Amino acid sequence: MKRAFLLFVSLGAGLAIAGAHSALQRTDPPDGAILRQTPHEIRFWFSEPIKVGLSTFEVRDGSGRQIDRRDLHADKTEPTLLHLSLGDGLGPGTYKVNWTAVAQDMHPSRGSLRFQVSPNEKR
Repeated sequence: MKRAFLLFVSLGAGLAIAGAHSALQRTDPPDGAILRQTPHEIRFWFSEPIKVGLSTFEVRDGSGRQIDRRDLHADKTEPTLLHLSLGDGLGPGTYKVNWTAVAQDMHPSRGSLRFQVSPNEKR
């Protein structure tokens, strides 16, 4: 009986830890967005805070050139929100964001999204 209880507690603790991984909740701009003008930054909301210094976020243009300012940082008042500034003077085109986020429990998650800047796009 004692072994069964310890096994149950161990499994429960493992599930609690596994459930603590941080997941991307949303972004601004969202994946697939068609924008009339280039945003100044990309914002990422996660379910848990991220270890910014261990994470990698980058934005590339259609030719593969990295166009973000490499200044990923957590929001001062909302720890689950990350900001990444974009360079000035970006023109029309498709941009791809690749990211690897390391959660507080040291588990990484990865993903990507795309957005398009099309000044002539009608809404």
